[in-house]
Amino acid sequence: MKLTITEQNTGFFLLTTGVTLNYLFDGVNKLGNLYFPSFSRSAIVYRLLLELVCIFMILVFFNKKRLIWLTSFLYFVTFFFIGNLYLKYIIQIDVFIVEQFIYFNKYFFIFFIFFATYKTLEDRDSLRKVIKNFKKVFIFNGSIAIVGLVFKIKLFSTFPIGTPRFGYDGLILAQNEASIFYLLGLFVFYYDWKVNKKPLKYLLFVLFLCLLTGMKAVFLGVILLASFHFFSRISAKKFIYIFVGLIAVTTTLVLSISKLKVLFGYYYWFFTNKGFWYTISGGRNTFIESRVVPFFENVGIINYLIGGQNISNVDDYLALVEMDFIDVFLFFGVVNGLAFLFLYKTYIVGRIKNKLFYFVFLVFFLLSFFSGHFFTSSVNPIFIIIVFSYLNTYSNDEIVC
Repeated sequence: MKLTITEQNTGFFLLTTGVTLNYLFDGVNKLGNLYFPSFSRSAIVYRLLLELVCIFMILVFFNKKRLIWLTSFLYFVTFFFIGNLYLKYIIQIDVFIVEQFIYFNKYFFIFFIFFATYKTLEDRDSLRKVIKNFKKVFIFNGSIAIVGLVFKIKLFSTFPIGTPRFGYDGLILAQNEASIFYLLGLFVFYYDWKVNKKPLKYLLFVLFLCLLTGMKAVFLGVILLASFHFFSRISAKKFIYIFVGLIAVTTTLVLSISKLKVLFGYYYWFFTNKGFWYTISGGRNTFIESRVVPFFENVGIINYLIGGQNISNVDDYLALVEMDFIDVFLFFGVVNGLAFLFLYKTYIVGRIKNKLFYFVFLVFFLLSFFSGHFFTSSVNPIFIIIVFSYLNTYSNDEIVC
């Protein structure tokens, strides 16, 4: 039987294997980080190879859409070097250009995967098969998180064993990456239940896995999804009942504050001692005063407009806030920051076809204000593009796939 290599089946192979390999190499990364440091960089090598394969596919199956993308990328590369060389030699903040470029590449890693595989993403049958593989990976990771809970296995814990914080996230190394991964899985299983009429038990199991992570961003995502589900379907009368019920629940919680202090002692301590914004942002709000303000006092108009954020030298006005929406404008400047967000909305998000995907878009947009690693994620880009495409495959709340 003759094997025919086409753009469609090559993209499908890349996405299907990429979902599994991306997860496995991050697991190896977590294992190496804890026990075998020599293996802790294996995921970087894999993602470099993945990006090179994507570039090869873009060039082999070259078309007008990919030409526009490569032209846009060269535009950002040009201004990256202008901004960073200006920062280094005119402003004289000693940034390390290679490390700066590696960070720059993280912003565009997702675009290389997208433009190598977008025709596969547009094919609904292929997309369903890729998502099916993602769900298997998600359930497997959640299952070993449960094993970690039962046997107190450090490898599967979200936070170091012995710390005040509780949570198990499986084989995802970074907490910010894990929160994105779990929210993507939650939205997929909610979509399957709501739109594809799959049994509720699968969604309930995934909700349990999300709560098991112990991460604020995931908790917030669960609360927002529950609010979206109820408020998008209820009548005005039911809304009044729910509003009264929320007041009653809130009153009960306030009266039970001493018991809540035991259950959520870690967060309660930070809330009472550091304040609301410190607690919700994980302390990142302090970076605005300690990093951004001093940095702005030293840079010039060029950096304000086209970028040049110091993310590589902690001793010379480091300006990394790890609040993604802010970091986008620090890194690219006002003009190119808006250009990057426009590019992201145009291609990665695309035209929003239904209320659920609009809600998901808003959730991740909101989380980008309080956490990092969404726009610069190295673990989740392949998951983001397939989940976004999957959730956006029906219009006006009617199935079209």
